[in-house]
Amino acid sequence: MNLLALAAFAALEACPYFAEILPDPQTVEDSRGEFVEIRLPYSLSQDSLSILNEQQKIWNGVLSDSVKRILLIRDTSLCPRAKGLLCDKLTGAALPNSRESVWSLWAGTCADSAKLPVPKAGKSFVRNGEAFDAWEYASPTPGIPNAFEKGVQDCRLEIENLTYSAKGWSGKWKLSGCDSAFISAHFSSLFSLADESWNGTLWRDRPQFFEVPLHAEAFHLQVQWPEDDVPGNDGLDSLFADAGSLPVRLTEVHPCPDEGIPEWFEIYNGGVREISLSQWNLCKEKTTFPAGSSIRKHESVVLTKDTAAMRNYVGNEEVKILLVNFGYLKNAADSLFLCYGDSKIDSVFWGKSVRIKAQCPAGFSVVSGRKEDSPGFQTPGSFSADTSLPFQVNWNARIFSKKNRDNPLMVSVQSEVPVTVELISGKGDLLWKKEWPADESGNGWREVPLLQKGFPGANFLRISSGRFEKRIGIILRP
Repeated sequence: MNLLALAAFAALEACPYFAEILPDPQTVEDSRGEFVEIRLPYSLSQDSLSILNEQQKIWNGVLSDSVKRILLIRDTSLCPRAKGLLCDKLTGAALPNSRESVWSLWAGTCADSAKLPVPKAGKSFVRNGEAFDAWEYASPTPGIPNAFEKGVQDCRLEIENLTYSAKGWSGKWKLSGCDSAFISAHFSSLFSLADESWNGTLWRDRPQFFEVPLHAEAFHLQVQWPEDDVPGNDGLDSLFADAGSLPVRLTEVHPCPDEGIPEWFEIYNGGVREISLSQWNLCKEKTTFPAGSSIRKHESVVLTKDTAAMRNYVGNEEVKILLVNFGYLKNAADSLFLCYGDSKIDSVFWGKSVRIKAQCPAGFSVVSGRKEDSPGFQTPGSFSADTSLPFQVNWNARIFSKKNRDNPLMVSVQSEVPVTVELISGKGDLLWKKEWPADESGNGWREVPLLQKGFPGANFLRISSGRFEKRIGIILRP
């Protein structure tokens, strides 16, 4: 019997075998990233395993039932943490990048071999079937089972028939990928500090009903189960909501700002808990938000393609600005969508045939359609759809400098009723306040003491009369 036939026979008898080999890594140097991975059977005697490369022994050890996979890698600091994984240093000569190579292993009566073709840069060799004499190129997955491997325990949880009623939330859990698992689930309301828990054992392909008395239209669900053969996915972390109830919304869009200012838009979290943005996107490929980013409760986040230019425009470090690649927004007519995973959460349209008209270079509030320029902050007007202001405001510029005293902030308000004019810092502190009489002509330009009382960075001018209000973002540079 030749060696390949012996390997195939050994596989049927549950013997160790080569699962993946990476001769030419690209993300790290060869001296760090080369690796070979061996899959071990679930029932194994205390045999000694020997691994050879080009007939040179590179590893030898006694196997135990607790080890289900061996990863030999040049730099062991790159080893993943996984149940049943033994990670050790790959010794011996550098693996060939431009020619064929031969591997072999022995453990008691078991044997396996691998005759590999010429490697491809950055690709691993993985076995593609039970024949054990066929290899294919694939992306490296050190320490993680490959698709062809059988008997892998990889628990996955599905939720079916999730509904919200007067009793709270209910649905069915369904476990797949493993025989059974004890799960611990935690439900957190996004609009209050209410929490509920559910614990129990689930069995493969046996849906189990659950009900939690959580009275919230949207919630954060975190589920954990014990480690299995595939590391890094032993849990579920997701948001769920009744239709249209997730608290993160589009609030402001600037498709045609002044020269030197990048296009930008803003989102706002109206809930009471911090929300991860790792699964949020603009409903298009390659528009995901930065990994590890989040939005705190009642926080506004500015998203743009040029964070440096946007930071310069905002003028302070307090506003959270994130980099997102969203192409170019059309000035005359366009749309913007906000998705959580594949679910569309919010959208806005502007143009001649819809309610909102982009008045370049001004941006607009998504709710009201009015002019808005308050990056990183929400104003009462941001949430009000009433567009019938009883006054009209004009101002001479948006960016000022304390060094240029000859160019103060000048404002005129055309109004049939008196108005209150306030200067507010980027933190929301009142810096100056004045009552202005009615001016039906709008020709009465008055100075606002921004240069004397404003803080470097973002400041706001608020003009109000009764329940009506307009807020304007102003930048003051040193």
